[in-house]
Amino acid sequence: MIKFQKFQGTGNDFIIFKESDLKDIDYSVLAKKVCNRNFGIGADGMIVVAKSNNSDVKMCFYNADGSIATMCGNGIRCFSKFVYENSIVNNTEFSVETLAGIMKIKVSLENDKVAFVDVNLGRPLFVAPEIPIDKENKLYINKEISVGNETFKVNSLVIGTIHTVIFVDDFENIDFERIGSKIENSEIYPMKTNVNFCKIIDKENIDVVTWEKGVGITKACGTGAAASAIISSIVHDCSKKVKVKVKGGELFIEQRDGEAFLIGPTEYICSGEYNYYTN
Repeated sequence: MIKFQKFQGTGNDFIIFKESDLKDIDYSVLAKKVCNRNFGIGADGMIVVAKSNNSDVKMCFYNADGSIATMCGNGIRCFSKFVYENSIVNNTEFSVETLAGIMKIKVSLENDKVAFVDVNLGRPLFVAPEIPIDKENKLYINKEISVGNETFKVNSLVIGTIHTVIFVDDFENIDFERIGSKIENSEIYPMKTNVNFCKIIDKENIDVVTWEKGVGITKACGTGAAASAIISSIVHDCSKKVKVKVKGGELFIEQRDGEAFLIGPTEYICSGEYNYYTN
């Protein structure tokens, strides 16, 4: 039996384990089992809390299909609540090692519990191995790409992980699954891509629906919200401080001195023991 806790951040839910409880267990296999909503606990992703040699703590993140993800914005917010409330870290400001680099965290407390988490996601990358190579060495902004027999105008960057942003006028007639899957798996993107459908409300408010690679449509995606906010400020001159409405609630993205900050609530759902060996 393996102890776990489950959290959600704007509807994006995660199962969290401690590394010390997972001896001789394949994390990818475990992720596929526990994240299954019919035969497991059910979640968008799995997180393992591990020791770090260069930060206060380390986050290992796995998508629901068992694949490894470099970072997850909502995941790291839930992770931060877990490590603080379980006394793995004791300060309200701390560092987290991820495959995307070291993230700086600040938690806000209410009645000694973490209510909001502020994550410094760092500087966005517009040129990276994950992003298609532009022949003219320009940023991958407002690029027309052909996927199958359809053409899309896309914007790509890396903020924790790769994200592609498509601007739409409304969500009513969008086939998120079909388009998201097509672009995610397009040969144009060597490491696949998350796909964000972004609707501009005004200069300080945007709506976002995210298709996450390895997961599908989720209630929210923190790094996807950040990517959409950054691209919106470039393409549509939106504010450097925006409220992002997602399916599971609201997130706030601020751009300060070239860095992106993700701010939002996180909530403990439940805890228990998972019987790995019979599932």
